[in-house]
Amino acid sequence: MWKLGWFLRDFLYDPELLAHEQVDEKALPGLRGVVKISHTVINGISLINLDGFAPASQWEELSAAPVSLASGSSSAEASR
Repeated sequence: MWKLGWFLRDFLYDPELLAHEQVDEKALPGLRGVVKISHTVINGISLINLDGFAPASQWEELSAAPVSLASGSSSAEASR
């Protein structure tokens, strides 16, 4: 649960609901942040991995960071 808490906090989820450990589906649309994903193929099945996430305010800082050696890795700004 703590990873979900970090994700919600970084994507600017309602702090009051988060403090009470409540997830309201109606409060999820509009969350903003940056996610880093990579693609992997295992036994012929293509998978998308969530490698990391951060607040949208860190987009420029993260996009300037050196690209990792993992092939197929990319970052995208998420809205919702």
